[in-house]
Amino acid sequence: MDYKELSKQIVKNIGGEKNVTSLMHCATRLRFVLKDPDKANKNKLMELDGVIQALEATGQYHVVIGSQVSKVFDDMQRLYSFNGDSGDDEEATSTPQEKRSDESKPAKKKNPISKLLETVISIMGPLIGVMAATGIVKGFLALFLSLGWIVDSSGTYKVLYVVADVIFYFMPVFVGFSAARRFKMNELVGMAIGAALFYPTLAELLKADPISVLMSGSLLESPVYTTFAGIPVLLASYSATIIPAILAVYFASKVERVAKKYVPSVISSFGVPLVVLLISIPVTLIVIGPLAMLLSQMIAKGILSVYGLSPTLISALLGGLWIPMVAVGLHGAIVPIALTNFFTNGYDVIFPMITGHSFAIAGAIVAMGMKNANKKQKGLAYSAGFNSGLMGVIEPALYGFLLAEKKILTMVCIVSGIGGGAIGYFGAKLLQLTPSGVFALPGFIDTQNTGTQVGFIVVLLVMIFSFVIPFALTLLMYRGKKDDTSNQ
Repeated sequence: MDYKELSKQIVKNIGGEKNVTSLMHCATRLRFVLKDPDKANKNKLMELDGVIQALEATGQYHVVIGSQVSKVFDDMQRLYSFNGDSGDDEEATSTPQEKRSDESKPAKKKNPISKLLETVISIMGPLIGVMAATGIVKGFLALFLSLGWIVDSSGTYKVLYVVADVIFYFMPVFVGFSAARRFKMNELVGMAIGAALFYPTLAELLKADPISVLMSGSLLESPVYTTFAGIPVLLASYSATIIPAILAVYFASKVERVAKKYVPSVISSFGVPLVVLLISIPVTLIVIGPLAMLLSQMIAKGILSVYGLSPTLISALLGGLWIPMVAVGLHGAIVPIALTNFFTNGYDVIFPMITGHSFAIAGAIVAMGMKNANKKQKGLAYSAGFNSGLMGVIEPALYGFLLAEKKILTMVCIVSGIGGGAIGYFGAKLLQLTPSGVFALPGFIDTQNTGTQVGFIVVLLVMIFSFVIPFALTLLMYRGKKDDTSNQ
């Protein structure tokens, strides 16, 4: 496939380069933020060889490519500069009538929640692949420890643990870089602000006795370990956090814009970073950091409170609804919440709820492939089923097969919901961030549990039964395509 030509055609039918504010990609989708989504031609996009689906959701325009999405994305990055600026070329090529027509259109206001989610997704999206990779290493290290194959005092373990933990320990630095890119400011300054959140000197202060306590006896009681110009500094452990760095860099981006206006250009190369760091780091440590940690804790407690009402029911509902949410692009709203929950509590209960969905789809799609006489469709089904079960990438199977088979789709959602309910009932927790599919298993290994690994065993059984049951039922329900010209 000519990915370069596909990239050109997608951009053309998305409304052109000038219509793109920003672009990122996940495992299967290009995610565009468009100035005017109405300019995107869904029908034309769907006709392109290589495009599985196109849809608008959560403030973004999704173009589903499949497992080759990174190749298309890379070509787009080489061909275009998506900076969201209107530019002079567009003005020069627009007719007066077109200009008047554009001016007459009311400006579309984005839903604040959608805009917030789009921002967080665009910042965390580039980091998820690396987090998943290191999470696999951490999961296997936990497995090897529990089996006695390795000891945590060995040099081998310590070196491998660096691989497993590096992005989590230095998370504010990585988030600072990604957030700075999103907010269009100096990325190195963003990294410096992220690093300041857990600078060793400040981290050491947390081990000492507090010099005073603010709001003693209340729910907001806070120990004070040091002061800045007489102002109490409420220190916290910011390692492996995301919200403090995002908010701090957002504030810094505003400071940088102002600084660029007033700092003389002759000294701007160091003058602007100087102003930004001198203002942003103290404000971050005194105000933004503590408030962000409070917000993170409130979100995490809110999730656990809802989950605690009925873990079985809540898990079953999300497990059953996850596939339709993916179909319309709403699943991206859950991911930042789950990540916040994980980094605040050290574990997550949201991702486990949806563990069975990709295996349920894989079972159904493999069975559809077996009963399909059309050789092309049979091959596509096996490929889609493999991607779904092994890698957790469900879009090719969902858009290519399941959405056209409503009864099988309903059955798969029910099985996914039952699997989610079982995981909720036994209280399985994700202890390491890992990818979907079979690679999620190491994330459920509990190194602190010297007895039976209940979460790991339950998740493994859910994976197996979620595949087997839809596979058997689809063999009974699906008649297959007998004509080689079908679905061409």
